[in-house]
Amino acid sequence: MSFSLRNYLLTTLFVVSIFIVGFTTHTYAQSASGITLIPATIEPKEKLDPGAIYLQNLKVTNESSQDKIFYLYKKDIQGVAAGGVPIFAEANAEKTGFEISEWISFNTDQVAVPAHQSVDVPVSVYIPDNASPGSHFGGIFISLEPPKLRETGASVGYEVASIVVINVTGDIKDDARIRSFSTDKLIYGSKNVHFIAKVENQGNILIRPRGPMTITSMFSKTPEVVSINENLAGVFPGSVRDIAFDWKSNGLGFGKYEAVLALVYDGENGQKTIDATATFWVFPIKIMLLVLAGFIGIFAFGYIFTKYYIRRAVMRASGGRRIMNTRYRKQVGISRFAFVFMSVLTALVIVLIIFMVLLA
Repeated sequence: MSFSLRNYLLTTLFVVSIFIVGFTTHTYAQSASGITLIPATIEPKEKLDPGAIYLQNLKVTNESSQDKIFYLYKKDIQGVAAGGVPIFAEANAEKTGFEISEWISFNTDQVAVPAHQSVDVPVSVYIPDNASPGSHFGGIFISLEPPKLRETGASVGYEVASIVVINVTGDIKDDARIRSFSTDKLIYGSKNVHFIAKVENQGNILIRPRGPMTITSMFSKTPEVVSINENLAGVFPGSVRDIAFDWKSNGLGFGKYEAVLALVYDGENGQKTIDATATFWVFPIKIMLLVLAGFIGIFAFGYIFTKYYIRRAVMRASGGRRIMNTRYRKQVGISRFAFVFMSVLTALVIVLIIFMVLLA
C-alpha cells in the first residue's frame, strides 16, 4: 500500500470516527454501552405534599444491533463528591434523612428492548404521610446485569442512572453561606485568575447558587462581571461544595484587585443572597523585568554621565588642576553620591509614574 493511500485511509477513518461520536451524543440523557436513559434528571418544579404521587416515564433506548434485556434498580444519594459527582448509598448505609429509594416503584425490574428501539418504563414516586420536609435524593439505574450480580463484584457491564430529586412541603430550612472565597495564588503575572468558593448548605433542601462576580482594580472603578454557576450545579443539604471558576481578561493588569461574589439561591419565601470578597494582586513579571532593566540602564547612564559632569566641573573650578574631594565639595556644594542618588531617584519616579498611568 502506498504512503498516500495509507494516509488517505487513516484520514477517512478518523473523520468517520468523529462523525459517529458526534452523532451518538444525546442531550439531556445518560448513556453507556449502547444504553440511553431519558430524562437524566427527574425533578418536579413544585414541592409535593405528603401523600402525593408523582408519575414519570423513563425512555430506555437500546442503541446496539442486538435485542437486549435491561435491569432496573434504585439507590439513595447520601452526598456529593468533589466535582459534584453523586455518592450513592449502599444497602446497609447509615440514614441521612434525605432518602427516596423506598418511595420509588416501577411495575417491572427488567425490560426487553429490541435493537435500535426504545421502550417507556412508567415510574411512580409515592410521598409517605410521615415524609420529612425538604429535599430527597436517589437514582434509578438501568444495567445489563441484575443488581445481585453487580453487588457480588462479578459484573463487567455498565450502568446509567436517572437522578431523582423530590422536594417535600413542610418546615423548610433554606440557610446557606459562603464558607470561604479565595484565589489559588496571591500574586498573578496576568489577568488569568482561578477562584474557589466553598458554599455550605445548612438547610434541608437542595440549593443551586448562581450569580455575578465583579472584579475591580485599584486604578479603575469600572468593574468586570463574570457569571458564576450558569449550569446550576446544586449543593446537597448539610454539605459543602467547591465551586471553581476562572476569570480571564485581555490587556495588561497591575496592582491590587478586589473580587466580590454575590450568589442567589431559591429559598422557601423567594430568593436569598450570600456574598463574599477576595483580593489578589497582578504584576506582569515579564514587563516588570523589562522596566527593571530600564531602571538599571537609566541608573548606569546617570552614574556615568554624572561622574563625567562632576569631573569636568572640578577641572573647570580648579583651572585644569586636580583637587581633593573635600575641596570640591566646598566649591560645588554637593557630594557626588548625593547628586547621583537624586538624579537616579528622579528618573525612577518619573518612569514609574508613566508606567502606572499607562496600565491604569
